[in-house]
Amino acid sequence: MEAVKKTSNTLIAFLIVSSCFLACKAGQSKPQKESKSKEPVATAAAPSAQMETVRTSVQTPQKIIVYYFHGNARCPTCYRLENYAKSEVESDFADAIKSGKLEWKTVNVEEKGNEHFSQDYKLYTKSVIVSTVRDGKEKSWKNLDLIWQLVQDEKSYKEYIAKEVRACFEGKCL
Repeated sequence: MEAVKKTSNTLIAFLIVSSCFLACKAGQSKPQKESKSKEPVATAAAPSAQMETVRTSVQTPQKIIVYYFHGNARCPTCYRLENYAKSEVESDFADAIKSGKLEWKTVNVEEKGNEHFSQDYKLYTKSVIVSTVRDGKEKSWKNLDLIWQLVQDEKSYKEYIAKEVRACFEGKCL
């Protein structure tokens, strides 16, 4: 029964991603809504080329950056992915944001100057990335790839985001 449930969840996630991809491709020639976020475009340094996989930071990070990456074309699910993650980060980690230990950044990878993020983080769709920074350099990062499977369950989605950000604060950004 568990195998059937996992298979079903995987198929549902695939359908959501496929539908979003097709909707985004179909809408690329149309003007797009602006993100509700007024955040500036991220200009963080690219991760090291050696970072083929996610690495563990031995030390506690000085700063964590939570990115939401998107392109020009965005469907309702894409906006939901961003809004759930942003609201969780801003509510659960308000003190860390105020102290400068945490930043939220929404980045359109199709805007001039941001194209490198797609290659740096091996992005192929809308994504949430948690990056740990020490001494001004990115030490580790993680693509929170379960967001597509959890987007239909707001509570589970937000719990996942919070758990992963907390793990990075504890130096366990695996």
